[in-house]
Amino acid sequence: MSKKIRIRMVTLGTVPYDLYLTKFDNWKSSIFEIVSPIENFTLNADSDGNDWQFTDSNISDHLPENDGENFLVALTNVPLHLNWYTRRVKNNYVVFTFNEIADYLRSNNIPLENVVYRLLYAYTLIYIENKKKIPSCDEYTNFTHDETRGCIFDMNGLKYDIIHSCDNPIICDACTHRLSSVGVSVSKIERAKKELTKVRKELYYRITSWISKHPILALFLATLWAIMIGLLTNYTSNLCWPST
Repeated sequence: MSKKIRIRMVTLGTVPYDLYLTKFDNWKSSIFEIVSPIENFTLNADSDGNDWQFTDSNISDHLPENDGENFLVALTNVPLHLNWYTRRVKNNYVVFTFNEIADYLRSNNIPLENVVYRLLYAYTLIYIENKKKIPSCDEYTNFTHDETRGCIFDMNGLKYDIIHSCDNPIICDACTHRLSSVGVSVSKIERAKKELTKVRKELYYRITSWISKHPILALFLATLWAIMIGLLTNYTSNLCWPST
């Protein structure tokens, strides 16, 4: 088994109240590991871009130096340059903002942690694909696609579309081919796909979502269940209190 990619995760300034960082400590992956503990760094600066946005250099100035990790992911809640939800502020430094994104996830009953898992898998594979490097935003890259497929490499030019890759996300066939053609092992890609199946809504919301998509079948099954319970109750009562 190849050595796992070591990811250092930090928070920059405040993050949403319903982001549960402790969940990341319990996440098991065969391709990466999250360096513990997840540290918080203050954002001691005002926005310096247009429309209250924070530029890459402003964000970079608040991030810690490399401490032996392969790459760093910073989570924040402030608007980023060009209103992107994620920026590669410099080589092997990625920042993600919950600004706007958190509301889209909440309105669709998707845990905020799911978008972080999606981010971790995407950038781990990008790091391997680019020979131990995550390029900055100033460098040309071709690892995203404009079409929304529910893939972890969706561009999501329309931010709302990110919800499609935060509930049972995939690595689409085109991205699978791209990764394998540049030296990412097939076994590693397949392991990532398998682990991504765990990135789901909570069970309650999966059930309610299924019911909303299949109301007639759900009504039929509920009716059938009620009949079966009635028959079982009647049968049990006859056994316990037989008629004389």
